[in-house]
Amino acid sequence: MTSVSLGQSIAKAIESTGPISLIHYMKQCLTGKGGGYYTSSPDPFGEAGDFVTSPEISQMFGELIGIWIIYEWMSQNQCNGKKVVLIELGPGRGTLMDDALRVMRKFEPFAGAVSSVKLVEASGPLRDLQCAKLCGEDLKPRWQGTNWTETTKHFGAPVTWYDDVRQILLQHDEAPFFIAHEFFDALPINAFQNTPDGWRELLVDIKKDSKLILPNSGEPKEPEFCLTLAPKLSAPARALNSLSPRYEALSGIPNAMVEISPDSHGYIIHFSKSIHHAGSGAALVIDYGPANTVPMNSLRGIQRHKRVSPFVQPGKVDLSADVDFGALVETALRPDFNVEVHGPAEQSQFLFGLGIKERYENLAQTAEGNPEKLAILKSGFERLTERGGLGMGRIYKALAIVPEAGGRQVAGFQREAPVEEAPVAGEEQPQT
Repeated sequence: MTSVSLGQSIAKAIESTGPISLIHYMKQCLTGKGGGYYTSSPDPFGEAGDFVTSPEISQMFGELIGIWIIYEWMSQNQCNGKKVVLIELGPGRGTLMDDALRVMRKFEPFAGAVSSVKLVEASGPLRDLQCAKLCGEDLKPRWQGTNWTETTKHFGAPVTWYDDVRQILLQHDEAPFFIAHEFFDALPINAFQNTPDGWRELLVDIKKDSKLILPNSGEPKEPEFCLTLAPKLSAPARALNSLSPRYEALSGIPNAMVEISPDSHGYIIHFSKSIHHAGSGAALVIDYGPANTVPMNSLRGIQRHKRVSPFVQPGKVDLSADVDFGALVETALRPDFNVEVHGPAEQSQFLFGLGIKERYENLAQTAEGNPEKLAILKSGFERLTERGGLGMGRIYKALAIVPEAGGRQVAGFQREAPVEEAPVAGEEQPQT
């Protein structure tokens, strides 16, 4: 018997009950148990996968994240003797954390304060890759009754995997440091369009010329999908203006579009509450999206490093959308959290402020006489920092959440931090 693909399963549900929300469609495509992209792809990262991330481009990226955490720990009076818990959401292959831990190991006071590493990862294949990177090539996570766990090769810190960050229970003597690199862009979104009748939600429907063919009923065909306006006011559309004055301001603009990510809101609340309750720690978010404007029409599909429609081959295409940094800031700055937000700052500013130029020059000196290694170092440095062409320096942004401390300066977010002066060319798009 021929198995039903994820696309056919989604199409069958739409035929039965009507168009579905964009959030539901994206969740099925990305993390659905019936063939979701991240739950079924063994390794979507790197040149052989669908996209390349900053940690895979250069070791300098993860090293500087490690340095940033050490800086912040020191700025918080070494967190008053509390144990440091390192928490990364969406750790990819584990490369960022591996590079960060390698730097942390060299700073003994900080390494001695780290009690554990916690990774939020629902994909079994990716957990295995992360364990091999962080703990040893021949090791796989061990099931310990409630979680997968192992010991890192870096100063013996235990690493534990979780499906959801809310499963992590912090103790009163622990300071949490959250890292979310290219995590928020993969969270599902809702999309809305302003009409003469007010906001209407955009739903996912079967494309008109795409016929659903069930198994054993003829030549198999993968259905294609499209966005369609909801015929009437939905509950999410009704609540839109009340969520933010930014959305209400757009309600007077004909055909204006808005994308929102409820899950992003929830994660920022969790970060802020955790930092507030601990009175210490930090959250560092690095992702792509506009610094101030509301994203619209940003949903994209990526396959083999190329842009494709997000409405074809569900489960086989990575889906992502621009991060609404303005919404993240609004959420974190609720008065009951008592936290400060720094940024968003362009990735180029953030990395230069942490000393990437000096680190690059140091590595280049050690690679003298090795033209191939020098070329790789130079290419990685330019890709991470340049603000035009294929560079990530402008479109990627960094945002930090720290305890309320009178507006002190935070490393990487200094106003005087230099930025690369390469010209900005073409439309802003995340590099794949």
